[in-house]
Amino acid sequence: MLKKVLLLITCIILLTGCSKTIEKFYLSDEFYNKGTFIKIKSDDLKNYKDKNYVIFTYNNFCSLSIPCDEIFQESMTNNKIDFLSISFEEFKKTELYKIVKYAPSIIVVKNNEIVAYLDAEKDSDLEKYQDVDKFTEWLSKYIYLKK
Repeated sequence: MLKKVLLLITCIILLTGCSKTIEKFYLSDEFYNKGTFIKIKSDDLKNYKDKNYVIFTYNNFCSLSIPCDEIFQESMTNNKIDFLSISFEEFKKTELYKIVKYAPSIIVVKNNEIVAYLDAEKDSDLEKYQDVDKFTEWLSKYIYLKK
């Protein structure tokens, strides 16, 4: 019994002590530009596999009071960063779709791996879709913004 308790305590300590720290990074230089959306198709994504980027996947409709692309665009313009942009139908053909299942979404990618994304199904992410400052604050946790 004592061995089981000690094992349980050890597991709890190991699991709580191994939290993942967020290391900010720079996007690839080509994305520090004007603050525009770069429209791509699913096949084009292979050209960015060695790049660090942000990608916006969108639906053709929006049920939010402020269209989220306007929120993202304002943040992009203010910070002079470009995002890749892909329709959700095209996005479904990519490897990223294995992780991100809903749109609209903003996905932060480093070295071909998803670092973070906004989840259209989570109420906790709603404010980031509707407030430029909240969105920019969230984004700046992951990438360096150059003003």
